[in-house]
Amino acid sequence: MERASLEDKLWVATFLAAVASDVLSGVMRYYTSMAGVPQAAYLPKVVMVAWVLFTLIKRPKASHALIGLYMLAQSCVSLSHGVVPQAVAFWVWTVTPMLFALTAPRGALALLNARTATTGFVVLAALCGIGILANTFMTLPWVGVSVSVGGHNVRAAVSSYVGIASRLSGFGRDSASTGLMAGLLTTWLLMRTDNRWLQCALLAAAGAAIHATTNKTAPVALALVVGAHCLFSTMTMKRACLWATAFAIGFPLASFIAASAFNLSGTGYMTLASFQDRMFNTWPILIEGLLKNNRIWLGLGPGGFGSASTYYESAFGFNVAYADNTVLYVLASFGMLGAVALIGFFVRVLLRAQPEDRPSWAMLLYLLFACATTDICESIGCLLFLGITLAYLRESGLAVEPRVWRMPVPLSAMQWRARMPAMHAMHAMPSVKSEPMLESARDGLRSL
Repeated sequence: MERASLEDKLWVATFLAAVASDVLSGVMRYYTSMAGVPQAAYLPKVVMVAWVLFTLIKRPKASHALIGLYMLAQSCVSLSHGVVPQAVAFWVWTVTPMLFALTAPRGALALLNARTATTGFVVLAALCGIGILANTFMTLPWVGVSVSVGGHNVRAAVSSYVGIASRLSGFGRDSASTGLMAGLLTTWLLMRTDNRWLQCALLAAAGAAIHATTNKTAPVALALVVGAHCLFSTMTMKRACLWATAFAIGFPLASFIAASAFNLSGTGYMTLASFQDRMFNTWPILIEGLLKNNRIWLGLGPGGFGSASTYYESAFGFNVAYADNTVLYVLASFGMLGAVALIGFFVRVLLRAQPEDRPSWAMLLYLLFACATTDICESIGCLLFLGITLAYLRESGLAVEPRVWRMPVPLSAMQWRARMPAMHAMHAMPSVKSEPMLESARDGLRSL
């Protein structure tokens, strides 16, 4: 193995710092605000932006120019809908973690699986669990507190409830992101641990922590990944990822058709109230809003949908703050044409990737099940792990050289003359094996 370069080490350090900024989001926002420098909480994301710009300058590609032109065109769509330029810049700021992970150098991908990085993930997983445990017995000072950043009120940590049960956020920003991060770190460590007792202990601790957050997406996704890891081969896990992609696409469309054909919003279950709200309200209303005025084709543009709309209001007349489904999030942002292009690129990466990288397929399976009912594009942790997973799968696809068929080159006259003596000699050689075979065949016929 080649010695890791300074560039690779800096990238891995930035990746771990970015994951830590999501695990400790509430703590960092609260104490940096008390110190009078709330902008310091966003330092890891600033470094990620610098890395992306550095990569574009150092290793420019034609695909980068095409993506830039497409984003410029989509930004014009946003501006035509009345979205302010600051909202477009905020959207780019939001998806920066995935861009940072996708531009990981090859040496950094190998270094991320080394012992030092694994120790860092163990520490972050422990902090995630400790924060939830502390939040169980006491009210943390940053929960429910808002801080001022750039003239906007930003909540350090959200205080929410399911009925009378408090949704614990721990050291993070809210219970949803904390639960998803606990599942992500558990999946990452589970696939890199061979000891069965450690795996069982890890799953038990993660299960208790995720249950305390009342998040339902993370435990279901984690349980499906554990079942697939225990029962399926890696090739079957790859096929499961393709089926999970189809599920994330078809589920909200099926709910829209069902809500249009039947009045299902009247019946409800308290335990699954949020899930029912997605199926019968959030998804159908969002699709209906996009169908009006033909917004379904080009979407609302970057900055017109998602968390950017909560800071920079746009008068679209329907909910543009969240989709609770990543495919619908992409559809609302880029329209049908952009969603088809992005899904096509995603499926192409899956089909070309080799099935040997079992940890990456397990992580992707978790993310795909999570994206069916959440906006993982609004989560720093999910964006980081989605980007790094796609980077691993892309590298595995590039590692296998495709077989290229080439037209046979005709021989020149000089080459034919050089080969003629050898061809004559080959035809002139007596057949050593054919004569005994013919004699034995004749003897067999005479005996009959």
